[in-house]
Amino acid sequence: MHFRAVYKLMRYHKTFKLLLGILFILYVGCENFREHEKYKRPDWLPGKLYTTVSAQGNLTMFAECLRLTGLDTILDVSGCWSVFAPTDEAMEQYLSENQYATVSDIPLDKLERITEFHIIQNPWSLEQLQSLSAYGWRTGDDANRDSYAYKRQTILKNPVEKYWIKRKKNKEMIVIDSKISDGYKMVFVESRKYVPIFYDEYLETNGLTSEDFSFYFDRAYEPGNVYYAGAKILQANLFAENGFVHIIDMVVNPMLNAQELLEREMPIETYKLFLEMVYWYYPTFEPNMSATNNQPEVRFGGLVDTLWDLNYYDLAFDLHKESTGYEGPYANETLVRHNGLFAPTDDAFREFIDGILTVKSGFPHWLDFRSLPWDIVEIIIDGHFKSVPIYPSTNHYQEIFIEGGRFQQIEGDIIRKEFGSNCTFIGLNTYIPDRVFTSVTGPVFLRPPYSLFRRAMLYSGIEDDIAYKNGEICFFPIPDFALTSDSSLMLNWIDYDQNRYNFMEFNRGKEQIEFLSSGTIRNRILNHVGTSLPNGSANKEFIRNMEGNYIIWNHSDNTVQGNLPSTIGYNGDIVTTCYPVQLDEPSDNGETFSVRYWFNFETKNMHAVLSGYSKFFSLLVKAGLFDWDSFDFSFLDRNENYTVFVPSEEALTSYQVDTLGIEELGELLKYHFIRGAMIFTDNKQPSGNYFTTSGAILNIRTGPDIIEILDNTGNPYVLIPEKENSTNIMISERSMVSSVVHEIDKVLIH
Repeated sequence: MHFRAVYKLMRYHKTFKLLLGILFILYVGCENFREHEKYKRPDWLPGKLYTTVSAQGNLTMFAECLRLTGLDTILDVSGCWSVFAPTDEAMEQYLSENQYATVSDIPLDKLERITEFHIIQNPWSLEQLQSLSAYGWRTGDDANRDSYAYKRQTILKNPVEKYWIKRKKNKEMIVIDSKISDGYKMVFVESRKYVPIFYDEYLETNGLTSEDFSFYFDRAYEPGNVYYAGAKILQANLFAENGFVHIIDMVVNPMLNAQELLEREMPIETYKLFLEMVYWYYPTFEPNMSATNNQPEVRFGGLVDTLWDLNYYDLAFDLHKESTGYEGPYANETLVRHNGLFAPTDDAFREFIDGILTVKSGFPHWLDFRSLPWDIVEIIIDGHFKSVPIYPSTNHYQEIFIEGGRFQQIEGDIIRKEFGSNCTFIGLNTYIPDRVFTSVTGPVFLRPPYSLFRRAMLYSGIEDDIAYKNGEICFFPIPDFALTSDSSLMLNWIDYDQNRYNFMEFNRGKEQIEFLSSGTIRNRILNHVGTSLPNGSANKEFIRNMEGNYIIWNHSDNTVQGNLPSTIGYNGDIVTTCYPVQLDEPSDNGETFSVRYWFNFETKNMHAVLSGYSKFFSLLVKAGLFDWDSFDFSFLDRNENYTVFVPSEEALTSYQVDTLGIEELGELLKYHFIRGAMIFTDNKQPSGNYFTTSGAILNIRTGPDIIEILDNTGNPYVLIPEKENSTNIMISERSMVSSVVHEIDKVLIH
């Protein structure tokens, strides 16, 4: 070996021996320091969280959960947490209820979820758990509800989720069955699960009661206590070096979000049919490239799935998202906000779909629930999602289960109540559909050939007024082919994807296309809703409609019209005839009849009608009963109803009315006006005595197609048989029929 190489080796060997000597001295010195009393760990220092849990004699089983899941090494190494530890007694009860012999029998993935749900981020003392707001710490008494945060984020987070996708045109739907899918999408999960913490101030400030708590958690709420979901904190503030341990009296199962609640498999209670409809119509996917590129495989050049954000923009909240509000650097609204959901079981929902909604009902309805137009889907689904939690003491609950709200359900049919991670959930074993499907509007909303009329109802906002109208009503919708053939209602799409549209018609009088306002459409549709059913007691029957006009049903030839004949096109110039055809769907408030044309109406006020009887009107003027300055009849009330009997010119001349004095003439004329009643010739008004505007009484006997005015002996004095253009002439005030006029051949004498 070369001398220089040997020399270097000897020098390296001496240096190595020197280093060993130094390390030995340092080690001995450290040992000496360690043995010194002042450097020993104090007995009062509790240790970190796992150590603190393990030191409790009644938390041995939960300590085992931490050990089996590997969370012990995390809790005793780094980070700051709060642990809500169930007692051994609570753990034993959980094992017994779930048929496990020991903690180690719980499948590891399930044990991890349970254990992680008992740990929340950051150290929280019992006082701090009740002092947080959405914007930071609450100071003093604060009546602002946002100042009473009641939710905390656990360390449990769902993995990235796979959704099976079906594509149709430009739309992507979620399907549960992978066998019918066209592929899948991996959806990014942003937030960990939240857990509610209930305390007195939160309930009081938000107007909630102990019964509201008991409704979801099946246990009494004891004032003065704090509850971790449904578990009562038995012992609080066990201090650890990196957080707090709070001992609770039960195991809290990880709370499910809305999607998980609807997806959950249960032997006799499932909600997947409702979920399938939501999946088919509401999801929207958007690529999340930031999350995609942050996947660990990307760092090593591996191939990864694109991660997507899934949104349900048209619902009150997103089914799968744990966050329930804005989460930013200066505020976290999820801490104070929650949602609500109620859903029918598959059996209950299928009864509606097969028995009412689709062709399986036996009627020509929608092919299946996947063929529905968007506006029908909105009516069925949207109302089930609430942007607030549903508690029994609140108006939101009462609108659904107690008061006669739009989405009225039966409280006694609630079979499931759960406080989920992003919503309260109520499951029902019956389903009451919206009344647009079960009332006289049902055929319009269930039969595809009435889509124009249905959309016109929705556009004008009239659907509820008709569907929720009490009593026995008759409804006369017009099918699409009829509206299209005379161009009396034309749909104009503004944005198909956004379901935005308006309506036009071809105005035959002006020979031009005109837009129709929602108010105009509303009035026309209300004119097609009679407020009573025909009884057939007279050949010609007069049925008041919801617009305040009258539909005339002629039973002799089975035709219907307004007080003007129907025409091709609304108020067109070609007269036609409407023959009603009954639609047989069951209805809870009347009957529905299809017609081909709009009903037309003429509106004339009292002056316009009575001035047409020149002799009678001139006498009213002479008697001072008509004021030219106000252009009104001084003895009549515009807010009152009247029946007017107008003697013919021959009768007035024969009676020599012109010879009467002014006062006597006035009393005679006022005797021809009945106040407070409209008597038609259809036998609907009862016979009896009716007061006139003179204060005297007329004895009236009504019958089919006739009115009789009786004399003092009870014998007929005037007979008024139904006659076209002479009887049942309608007068309108305040945009509705207020009076009716009949011509008579005698002057009425008191």
